Amino acid sequence: MKTDFLWGGALSNVQAEGGYLEDGKGLNVYDNLTVTPEKGIEPQFCKTDIAVDHYHHWQEDIDLMVEMGFKAYRFSIVWSRINPLGDEEEPNEKGLAFYERMVDYCLSKNIEPVVSLVHFDMPLHLMEEYNGFLNKKVIEFYVSHVRRIVNRLKGKVKYYITYNEINLGVFMPELVAGVKQPENMSKQQLFAQLTINLQIAHAKAVLAIKSIDPEAQVGGMIGHTPFYAATCKPEDVLANQFQNQMHNYLALDIMCFGRLPHYFLQYMKNRNINVEYTDSERENIKKASRLLDYIAFSYYQSAITSSFNDIQDINKQEDAILYDNRGYKNPYCAANEWGWQIDANGLRLSLIDFYNRYRKPLFIVENGIGIDEKLINEKVYDDERIIYYQKHITAMKEAIEHDGVDVIGYLAWSPIDFLSSHKEIRKRYGFIYVNRDYKDLKNLKRYRKKSFYWYQKVIRSNGTDLENDIDY
Repeated sequence: MKTDFLWGGALSNVQAEGGYLEDGKGLNVYDNLTVTPEKGIEPQFCKTDIAVDHYHHWQEDIDLMVEMGFKAYRFSIVWSRINPLGDEEEPNEKGLAFYERMVDYCLSKNIEPVVSLVHFDMPLHLMEEYNGFLNKKVIEFYVSHVRRIVNRLKGKVKYYITYNEINLGVFMPELVAGVKQPENMSKQQLFAQLTINLQIAHAKAVLAIKSIDPEAQVGGMIGHTPFYAATCKPEDVLANQFQNQMHNYLALDIMCFGRLPHYFLQYMKNRNINVEYTDSERENIKKASRLLDYIAFSYYQSAITSSFNDIQDINKQEDAILYDNRGYKNPYCAANEWGWQIDANGLRLSLIDFYNRYRKPLFIVENGIGIDEKLINEKVYDDERIIYYQKHITAMKEAIEHDGVDVIGYLAWSPIDFLSSHKEIRKRYGFIYVNRDYKDLKNLKRYRKKSFYWYQKVIRSNGTDLENDIDY
């Protein structure tokens, strides 16, 4: 492992902060999200007004990260805290000052800030008034947001992520892209146009960051789930190839190669889809691809793809595969309570695959497991989490040391407990337990879990000591 390897953690500020409408913050799409329950444990949805009150506990939380030995900390700048409506000309100074204080504090503690510029936090006004990134005016509002942040943090932040899990915008459009499907637009048309618009936004963000701070390192990010064919039946293999192409490669192919790939153009041609895409937008995407420094991705689980035997039309077969929710399970992988399959070798596979395909440094900016946990005598014995991390860090090390993959760092999800993307507190990811449940805020006190001390040891040893021998 490189001596400058970036061990650390990541969180989403819109899911952790609370500080609801405080200091000029506006409502955003996460605040207003109507949640669709996940399969598994009965959900316990929380309001976002307090979350885990990271807005008032951020310094305490970062101090705990310092105690763990973090080299890097990824957080997101809540767009609606900088621009409450999103289309104002002047930013909210209190919002800018808040994140600058956080960056300065990280630097004072020798922690490299890794800043995400949009993460489930589009101002609600931009969705209701413009329909989010389906409207190209919103791209310009987003680029203005990016410029404000980078102008403020120039020379302080080395690593930027343009857009959190950009590929998931077409699958979860309201949360990820602030978009509601228009009544006169097919799902296929939405997939095509929104994919292009999000890539235009990413490209313009890259160009804006590099024009303001040429020394900054800029990465594009996807939410990555590698798909395996359910069987070696050729139809399943073809279905799996299509699913990986459209889910995992499409966004990165555009970011890295600077053009719409042939398979995406053919997807649109086969369905007679016309999109709004200008020559200047094409040129921006090409220019941005030459400036992209690294690829970032989240990884939690792998999944299974199977063909639909009852669908003969190829287009309809592909459309069914793309939005398949049958939930096939891999018999070779265990799962957590929510059915997320645990597959450490999938992480190694992904690292090899992406590095072979793109030849850019890779950054694992989310990896972790959600567990239903209880605080007992002020302790949480989360050995299940430690086992998960042992296997995934081992897989990453094999990709680096055996397969020759260039990895910048590993950011665990997450340092502290906070609301999941489904607004749940029962599903906990942190090394640090935050004392609240979905009905009772309790005292929001922070408690170190067993994994806190285990990860501290991992970082101290630069990943050489993964033994679960903590005296807790």
